[in-house]
Amino acid sequence: MSAVPLTDRGRRTRDALLAAAREVFEERGYAATRMSDIAAAAGVSHGTVYTWFATKESVLAAVVESLVSDISETLRVPEGTDPVRRIDVANRSYLDTYVAHSKLLSVIEQAAAIDDSFRDVLAGLRQAHVQRVAAAISHLQRAGEASRDLDPQVAAAALCVMVEGFARHWMRDDVDEEQAAATLTRIWAGALDLGSTPKGI
Repeated sequence: MSAVPLTDRGRRTRDALLAAAREVFEERGYAATRMSDIAAAAGVSHGTVYTWFATKESVLAAVVESLVSDISETLRVPEGTDPVRRIDVANRSYLDTYVAHSKLLSVIEQAAAIDDSFRDVLAGLRQAHVQRVAAAISHLQRAGEASRDLDPQVAAAALCVMVEGFARHWMRDDVDEEQAAATLTRIWAGALDLGSTPKGI
């Protein structure tokens, strides 16, 4: 549903359209955004927008591609030997990324209410998060560091929902980010029975 640029000039034009589109979507919301708004924000003609994108949905889909890549990188399990420290780093990275993209994620949720393809995007991100955490829990269990009576998939789903839900509903200007991240990590470590948390967490 979108054209692929074959030249540097084409890539620059398309990238500029996507940057402008993200700003418009975040400011106006999904339903209120029109192709003409994107053209105006990018300083180009309507025809230029349609050269690259057939519909508003295809514009948002292209914007979402970079978001998925960014969040997927965030979901990578950090290196290190201390499991609680790794969890802390992962939680902080997730919160930072979620807050940075919160407006766009809200737009995607709006689009998901009427378009299954965007619903699938959100479901895919959540599933990837759960699968990576489940794999990490299984590894900790095999190493004898986490409680072995937990189902890794169920535990991962519950813990991921906790962090996502907190990021969505509670990460506001009046929330101490340091305390929030430390608290989430303590709850996570306690749920997995990882023992005492390192000093400072």
